[in-house]
Amino acid sequence: MENSTQVKFFYLFGLQETFNNKSVFFILSLITYLLIITVNLTLIITIIQEKGLHEPMYIFLCSLCVNGLYGTAGFYPKILLDLQSDVQVISYGGCLTQAYVIYTSVLCEISTLTVMSYDRYVAICRPLLYHTIVTSLTVRKLLLFSWSYPLFIALISVISAVRIPLCGSRIDKIFCDIPSILKHAYCKELCKVS
Repeated sequence: MENSTQVKFFYLFGLQETFNNKSVFFILSLITYLLIITVNLTLIITIIQEKGLHEPMYIFLCSLCVNGLYGTAGFYPKILLDLQSDVQVISYGGCLTQAYVIYTSVLCEISTLTVMSYDRYVAICRPLLYHTIVTSLTVRKLLLFSWSYPLFIALISVISAVRIPLCGSRIDKIFCDIPSILKHAYCKELCKVS
């Protein structure tokens, strides 16, 4: 008879090699996180305040900066917390949330860069028709696509992962992702009751 236990916590083992230098890694991670926040916020505020930068390319760049803030918010606070504690533990819901945020951030970055490349393609290859092709409505649609598609695709991935019973709680990384979670799925030899 099989017994699939409900996993409530995951143990992250990706920081095991850093135990001797935890304070150095903490300081470097904190500086990096603060630098990312500062640069992205500076670019966002500059693009919003300067009327001359209200062009499609800069709007897409602003979206990329917002995504940068979103993605780092899903990774850095947890890693900074883990560098300060002896045991790196994350709840099941927290792990799924972190995986969702990281996946959506990566997918949103890819889709935004794709939209930006389309904008540059039209600007270079069809400069006389640029303002008729890339209208403000088109920019809104492209922004909606570059955000909604990743949010939807990652949601499907996380919902699919939630439905699968898990048998383990060890993740050999510093963050949660769906493949690491699914590594513990369908492990019948671990779930057997002796």
